[in-house]
Amino acid sequence: MKNEKMMKEASPIKLLFTMGLPTIVVMIVQVLYHMADVFFIGQSGDPMQVAALSLAGPAFSIFQGVGTLFGGGACTAIAMALGQGDREKAKYFSSFCAWGSVITGVVLAIVMFIFMDPLLGLMGANAETAGFARTYLSIVILGSPFVMFSGGLGNAIRADGSSAKTMLIALAGTFTNILLDPLFISVFGMGIAGAAWATVIGNVVTSGLVFLHVKKSGCFSISPRYFTLKKDVSLRVIGLGVPMAMGVVLGCVSGMFSNQLLVKYGNIAVAANGVAGKAGMLVGMMAMGVCMGMQPVISYSYGMGDRRRLKRITFVTGAASALVSAVLGSGLLLGRDAFMTAFLNDPQVLEAGRFMMLTLIAAPVGGIYQLCSSFLQGTGKVSYATLTSLLSKGLVFVPVLFISEALDGFTGLVFAGAVSDLISTAIGAALCLSWAKKSGGAVPSAAAAEAV
Repeated sequence: MKNEKMMKEASPIKLLFTMGLPTIVVMIVQVLYHMADVFFIGQSGDPMQVAALSLAGPAFSIFQGVGTLFGGGACTAIAMALGQGDREKAKYFSSFCAWGSVITGVVLAIVMFIFMDPLLGLMGANAETAGFARTYLSIVILGSPFVMFSGGLGNAIRADGSSAKTMLIALAGTFTNILLDPLFISVFGMGIAGAAWATVIGNVVTSGLVFLHVKKSGCFSISPRYFTLKKDVSLRVIGLGVPMAMGVVLGCVSGMFSNQLLVKYGNIAVAANGVAGKAGMLVGMMAMGVCMGMQPVISYSYGMGDRRRLKRITFVTGAASALVSAVLGSGLLLGRDAFMTAFLNDPQVLEAGRFMMLTLIAAPVGGIYQLCSSFLQGTGKVSYATLTSLLSKGLVFVPVLFISEALDGFTGLVFAGAVSDLISTAIGAALCLSWAKKSGGAVPSAAAAEAV
């Protein structure tokens, strides 16, 4: 296939534009997806609904984390299989991804619905925000099969180099959401419920387009006859997906801890974090877009056993990720007042959010951190990749969060993320260098035992 030939022969710079750039657009689209709800709810001038969206965010992201478990793992597994010339195996991986993500998502939705009230308490919701957060989550839970399918298989279809098609599919779902937001929220007066329904319908559109793409592809399948729980398929996908999924899920849990601490300083602080956090999300997703776009190439090169090409691709990916993070982070930092007021024109929220956005000074470091995670996952080093993914959003972040808040209150909370990024990146880089040294002379089959 044309895409496979490109991954095998094209220069790293060309691949960066043909695969990395479309995935960056996809990441921007996902950020816009989240920003749209905050923006249109913010136009109502109600900080409590904005705060509720921020509080509900971690719970909604749990669905995305499970989707990443299947989609991210399947993407890596499929790319490696294609690099080894095994298309039949790729179909087993994609079918397991599709069915596994939907079934697991439905089970998770039932559990979340049953334990909704305790979950809202963990998220830091109080009397002013709990009702809004419950409304939003209840609707999103109803659409969980579509959220899971689009997030799972929609991620996996990047494996054959179809980054441009993936970008168009993501754009269609996001623009559906953005078009429906003002209609449901403002025209129909549905408020936060309208934001939730727009999100669900956007995922329905994305799911339909992913389904059509897979039906026409020769590398993927969602046929039940390819669905299997055999270890060489199920454990392979789940094992490779764990690093990214654990990072997302642990980020949700960390977000709950952060919100609980922020609530001590008032709902205005939570609302400001809900807006300012979108700037950090935008920078992080851009860096992730570069690395995720190039990850199938990393996996493909690793599958071929071409270490020289793997080294060149990794270097170009890291440089691009750091540069994108630095440029975008600087721009948002300089224009933080305009960014904040675009979402919610409230003097108190602006004052708090302006200070919170100072954490963008650590943006370039986050770009390198994304490379470390993608390299380790792309080359199948599950144990190191999992550890790396848990650092900045959990193993390092949570202790730093509580220590910083104890030492310096609100200011400590604001800069906890930047400090944890620095520490996490240093550890991640050390793990990458260690794994690169160990696997440098080995073919993938020989390194497989070492990778676990």
